[in-house]
Amino acid sequence: MFVFLGTGMILDGAEAGIPVTLFFGLCAAVAILQIWPGLLQRETHCAEALLAQYPGPVQLKAAALKRWVFSLLSAVFGGVLLWMLLHEPPPLLKQLILWPGALLSLCAAATLLVRAAKDDTYLRLSRDGFETRLAWNGKTIRWQDTSEFAVVSISRNVPKLIVFDDAAVDRAGAAGLNRRFVGRNSSLAETYGLTHEALAELLNAWRARALEQDAMFARRPENR
Repeated sequence: MFVFLGTGMILDGAEAGIPVTLFFGLCAAVAILQIWPGLLQRETHCAEALLAQYPGPVQLKAAALKRWVFSLLSAVFGGVLLWMLLHEPPPLLKQLILWPGALLSLCAAATLLVRAAKDDTYLRLSRDGFETRLAWNGKTIRWQDTSEFAVVSISRNVPKLIVFDDAAVDRAGAAGLNRRFVGRNSSLAETYGLTHEALAELLNAWRARALEQDAMFARRPENR
């Protein structure tokens, strides 16, 4: 309704018509993505079929379309805040809040745009562990260092995360903040074409097979 009203403002020549339409269009887009989060993930996978490919390696890619869309949404939000600050300056206290919000949103849009352009965000499962990769860095975690994976609900804005404990993070002394918020020291936000529950089950099953093989290898007489 507000997008419709904003469009009417544009047709009437109102100066605020475009930012009003963009802002409420942003709200509508976020609401749609909350209701149907799978809209941006075109590629889907079957956890059982992926597990059948053990010991891999198996690579699952994140949806590039999701990063393009969220880059656009961040740019719209930051642009609307910037327009407000430049055209209708609010009181000083509100400016101190809105300026960082505008700048952070525009920086986030640029960051997501770079990640979408590189299109190399993935999860790779192998015999020894799993690797997560973003546009500019990657991390490899051994199965021996991980706990079981679980799905937790954080808030309405971040409804679900896959969480686990990584022994390497504990050794580095960087686990406190994550553990305070989600109960574990590490998490995965992407689901790579699976539901959160299916991906957690896949990771647990893959980890169990790898650890079972390690235990069998350790029990061999020549390894004692």
